[in-house]
Amino acid sequence: MRKFFLIVFLIVLPLLGKAQITNFGIQFSDAIISRYQPTINAFNNNGWDHANSIILHGMEKIYGKTKNPGYVKYIKDFVDSYVDEKGNVKGLKTELDGIHPGLLCLFLYETTKEEKYKIAATNMRNYLLGTTAVPTKFSKTPDGGYWHKNNDHYEDVMTIDGVYMANPFLLKYGIKFGDTESVDSALFQTFLAASRMFNIETHLPYHGWDYKKKKSWASPITGTATEVWSRNAGWFSMALADMLEFLPPTHKDYKKLLYLYQQLAIGIKNTQNKEALWCQLINHKELADNYTETSGSGMIIYALKKGLNNKWLDESYAMVIENGWEGFKKYIAIFSDGKPQIKSFCPGMGIKDNIKEYLSVRPVDCPSNVSKNQPHGYCAVLMAASVME
Repeated sequence: MRKFFLIVFLIVLPLLGKAQITNFGIQFSDAIISRYQPTINAFNNNGWDHANSIILHGMEKIYGKTKNPGYVKYIKDFVDSYVDEKGNVKGLKTELDGIHPGLLCLFLYETTKEEKYKIAATNMRNYLLGTTAVPTKFSKTPDGGYWHKNNDHYEDVMTIDGVYMANPFLLKYGIKFGDTESVDSALFQTFLAASRMFNIETHLPYHGWDYKKKKSWASPITGTATEVWSRNAGWFSMALADMLEFLPPTHKDYKKLLYLYQQLAIGIKNTQNKEALWCQLINHKELADNYTETSGSGMIIYALKKGLNNKWLDESYAMVIENGWEGFKKYIAIFSDGKPQIKSFCPGMGIKDNIKEYLSVRPVDCPSNVSKNQPHGYCAVLMAASVME
């Protein structure tokens, strides 16, 4: 009898361990709330910045499936620590990374109907675009593209990351409130970035572009960076997928946006690695030290799945997505606190000069006891789980 129970125990035990992290969206959302109190700012003290909002935006997506009011409260607690009762926003900075939290304001306005969140979103919009009374403080390249950040390091530099940080917010705001200037700006900035950084032969986006063609990483001929980083492909794919959902199909630029998304999907499909994911440099999967990078991979899975669900992509992408999700789940583990951990993603970094520099930035896990915690892994797993579970 004891032998029988031992056999049953050995059969059931692995199943129990697996069940502990079966629903990744819920498990990670609950773990994040448990780990970082009173708000997500306890994660890394990043303030009103994408480093906090990309995690909460992922949680917003999980709320859309679960309707767990605890997720709204956690998002609201963070936003309320920066937005006062009159809708004034503190902690603003002149960089596109600081515009992304505007999406949380729109979400809270939709969810709670509190006017202060609409006002806060309007203030974010005005801060970026400017008004007649108060011009924008954001610098632009001579052809009208926003610098990624207003500092000397990013002078006349656009990045593909910036497309995600600002344009989905601007477009959603513009569509929701009938603001054509916001809609036009979001689309103009997206297409300008694509015209500078999207390679029509490889169907992939370069990391950045220098108007003056003087940066150490920039091609002296085109001004583009020389490499395609996994997370910049992830940011770009999510931006296009979300914007396609916001933009009415009757809009004059809808087909153009859809074409760009479909062209990007070709490049992504062609660079899937043997683990069905994407490498740090996604177009150099043959290199031995080019590791599988999960943040870009999770973002890509999210963007492709949206395309399949909305029939922007054909059925040939179904296995790309399903195999990608199965591969992605293998990089989820249990941390020492008994809650889930996402492994093998690139920490935050800027544009690099060459392949060697990109690959010298080694992957991290989150949470981690050996390196600074980084937000991108949480974002990726929540976004992917929101469409795959």
